[in-house]
Amino acid sequence: MSEYRTEKGESGQGHAPPLEPAFVRIVEALAVPALIWTGHLRNPLDEKAQPDLELAKYQITLLEILQAKTKGNLDKDEETFLANMLHTARLAYLRATEAEAQKKSAGESPGGDEKQTGEQKE
Repeated sequence: MSEYRTEKGESGQGHAPPLEPAFVRIVEALAVPALIWTGHLRNPLDEKAQPDLELAKYQITLLEILQAKTKGNLDKDEETFLANMLHTARLAYLRATEAEAQKKSAGESPGGDEKQTGEQKE
């Protein structure tokens, strides 16, 4: 039987409709981990947002390969969905790298002399 069940209990509301194989499911399978590893989404296993930018970049690269290899072979909705998910993943990656850079500069402040001279302006 192709029915999927969730762990909602015995109330009968724990049944989810079966998932149909589709191109968007492939895109989601690549994009969701990228969004988790950027910290944009919480990890469903531990409910924490713990970025791993190396893994996020890997997933984004897989999405880029998928986009390049399917160019001209997708319908308009599939093409738009892939482009939007790739854009969202790239934006989340950019924000995560900026946040990491801010944390590093606030904590370590390499080049502290430059920072101090900037603060001494009248």
